[in-house]
Amino acid sequence: MAHTIDIAHWFEVIDSEYLSSFIPEGGSSVKFAAVPERLIPSLGTMIEDRCRERDYLVLRLDARNERAHMPQDFFFTLARQMDWRTLARRAVLRFASENGYEAEGIDPATPGVYDAIAAAGNTSPRFVRADLAPEIQRHVFANPHMAKDFRVCMSHLCLREFAAHAYDAEPLLDWLTGENTRISSVRPFSIAGGINRTTARYFIESSLYWIQNAGYAGTVILFDNRRVTLSRNPKDGHRYYTRAMTLEHYEMLREFIDGVDRLRSTLMLVVTSEEFLDPSPDRRSRGYGIYPALQTRVMDDVRDSNRANPVASLVVLS
Repeated sequence: MAHTIDIAHWFEVIDSEYLSSFIPEGGSSVKFAAVPERLIPSLGTMIEDRCRERDYLVLRLDARNERAHMPQDFFFTLARQMDWRTLARRAVLRFASENGYEAEGIDPATPGVYDAIAAAGNTSPRFVRADLAPEIQRHVFANPHMAKDFRVCMSHLCLREFAAHAYDAEPLLDWLTGENTRISSVRPFSIAGGINRTTARYFIESSLYWIQNAGYAGTVILFDNRRVTLSRNPKDGHRYYTRAMTLEHYEMLREFIDGVDRLRSTLMLVVTSEEFLDPSPDRRSRGYGIYPALQTRVMDDVRDSNRANPVASLVVLS
């Protein structure tokens, strides 16, 4: 059994080494923490409170309720927690400020961002939008850091924030959140592709980039995968993962680790159980031993025999 680390000590190290500088400067990391059931609420509270202080967006995914082995479900779960309109307004306010408009003090949670900018500058909302449209074209529509359909969608969201007009971009919001995945619903916006198992990763990466681009310090994803590590079905109404599903889930985590450089300003914390640490490849096991490609990426090859490393990829908290 690996050496345990006090949860408060571990979190202070994560805060000082990652949340305070590395993540907001554009870096990203995927961490695994085996956490006793009784400490899960405390961990969530510590992260939520600190991220609120540092202006991070916190997103959660629980394998009990969502299909943790499907990339498109991962994206849709995160997307439903994101206020896409507020993100668009934050981006517009940033562009306005960079172009000499008085944007300080305008609440991005309030609809009609162009109207507010226009009122502060004693001009018209249409003039403001026309003036900022080239900035949206340059920094959103033509931004190579985001997938094409995603940046087309964000461009439309940025351009449709008028208070005086009925909001007509609901099909885009439904498409982003998986409420309506039919391509026909977003084709009028010049979007030609879908969000599926093949494309979801690009939308995840684009969303994480967009969050920081809209002004947040970064994103913290709390991914509770303890359910995936259960070998027996408790039949309690929550999801159960077969060995094949667990392997798919572990492959998805391995892909996140290998592609961490594409996860802009993100700390992904996989909250797991002691069962995850099972090195056995036995068919009845659900530990990382059944997928060596993940095991070799998170285990410590070199470690102190007397104490645990708080910045290791995998820690056991107490």
